[in-house]
Amino acid sequence: MKKNKVTGIVLAGGFSSRFGSNKALVRIGSKKLIEHVLSRLESLFDEIIIVTNDPLDYVDLEKTIVTDIIPHQGPLGGIYTGLFFSRHDYALVMACDMPFVNQEFVNYLVEKASGYDVVVPCFEDKFEPLHAVYSKRCLNHMKRLLEQNKRQVVKIFKRVKTLKVGEDIIRRFDPDMKCFFNINTITDWEKALEDYNLEKKNSEERPLHG
Repeated sequence: MKKNKVTGIVLAGGFSSRFGSNKALVRIGSKKLIEHVLSRLESLFDEIIIVTNDPLDYVDLEKTIVTDIIPHQGPLGGIYTGLFFSRHDYALVMACDMPFVNQEFVNYLVEKASGYDVVVPCFEDKFEPLHAVYSKRCLNHMKRLLEQNKRQVVKIFKRVKTLKVGEDIIRRFDPDMKCFFNINTITDWEKALEDYNLEKKNSEERPLHG
């Protein structure tokens, strides 16, 4: 698969109060949660950046690791940091807790980015800002929001040229929209583990076509 001249940014926030530990490091099968995300993205992008304030947790992954330029600003601060350090004009931003990355849908988002500052999935009147493409042109707008202590990522969408990708298009690539399933609790992790094991079993049982 040809790699896009786009950066893949993975936000790894560290300790999760709802999960009770750093959920990025829990295992699904033989891999850590964040490794499932990285393995799907690294075949698509020629640069991968992990944004975290706990860099020592990820040194074994041998990826570029950066820490927040402006600390304690939540996901918007993480996106700003990743974009700042990105060597490309566009970046796909993804949370570390979404293990079922749909590569075809990610490629679609990237392909639609030309001429836009943000390409973001939107369904049921809600955005998925941590599964979206951002341009470096967003940086100044993000910086101003952070300086004003306005941390909601969605506030950027009205300030820049934004393409919303609706549910009908999302389901063409991912009928069950599993790519947006994220792990916030132990119950979520158990569900992800169950789905992963089922997917693995089905792939092992699928006949080879020669």
